[in-house]
Amino acid sequence: MTQRSTHVGALDGLRALAVLAVIGYHSRETWMPGGKFGVSVFFVLSGYLITGILLRELERSGRIDFKRFFARRALRLFPALVVVVVIGGAVLAVLPGVAHRADSLLGALGAITYTASPIAASGEPLGSFAQTWTLSVEEYFYLFWPLLLLAIAKVFRRRMASIVTGLAVIAAVYWIVERLWSGWSTERLYYAPDTRAAGLLIGCALAVQVAEGHVKVRPWHAVLAAGFVVAEIVLPVAYVGDDLAVGVAAAVIIAAVASHGESWLAALLSRRPLTWIGRRSYGIYLWNPVLAAIVSAVVPSRLPLLPIILVLSLVVPAFSYRYVEMPFLRLKTRMDSASLRFAAVGAT
Repeated sequence: MTQRSTHVGALDGLRALAVLAVIGYHSRETWMPGGKFGVSVFFVLSGYLITGILLRELERSGRIDFKRFFARRALRLFPALVVVVVIGGAVLAVLPGVAHRADSLLGALGAITYTASPIAASGEPLGSFAQTWTLSVEEYFYLFWPLLLLAIAKVFRRRMASIVTGLAVIAAVYWIVERLWSGWSTERLYYAPDTRAAGLLIGCALAVQVAEGHVKVRPWHAVLAAGFVVAEIVLPVAYVGDDLAVGVAAAVIIAAVASHGESWLAALLSRRPLTWIGRRSYGIYLWNPVLAAIVSAVVPSRLPLLPIILVLSLVVPAFSYRYVEMPFLRLKTRMDSASLRFAAVGAT
């Protein structure tokens, strides 16, 4: 399987639009009643990018270095999370007038232990750390998907890999439908890792299809898909299965960018303001609800709270990106360079 390169700038732009939708939903639900669907875009993107990384490693060495994979994930995700939990949790714990303090402290514990997803699925509120349920879903994905992908690559080889991953998506969708008919609670269906696996698997299947050269998507297909996603975000109407529909639409947009890296669509998504936000989207996603709770407790209600929250939701993650995330990202880059040199020496 040969994994094609992706237009990282354009995917950063798509990530920016997804996080802006989520922030809009958190800030004023009436503005973007479907802004939570930005999470579905994140899941598809994550499945696509992680599978691409693993496919390239399989092509290069015929195996997956699990220790290196988990180290890279930890260097990318854990430092910013620790800073948000330690600083944000401490401020919320001692600041007077904080709403839902106990819920937020439970959420901080769930965030740092990657148990926010099952806690939220059980119906327990997580306060200002409720957004971290997606991190635990992805953490479970990191634990299981590399093993499954390695098994697929070894057992089914090239010809069947795309079929097997497609069947995995169908099985995940069937599981959701079956659980829905069984009367599971909304929280159980929305937050649990098993019922959110379909979005990640859509991205995984897309990565395999792109690697095999099976994807034939035009930019205008992505325009239709983007129109659908925008409608889902701004219209106050939602149906069962909309998360999956948005995930499929996101896959179409990603496929169009991957297939036509020099297209006007890729150029649009690669505009500097979008890529700036996209690279900092992880910190923005983590900090926004925490900052909203702090500002609401500190700033007098007669002042316009929303502009302050939105500005801080860009400024604080920007500092976090520069002084917390970037040093560890440079370490991750050095790790990747050393691994490639080692692989080259071994091949020689």
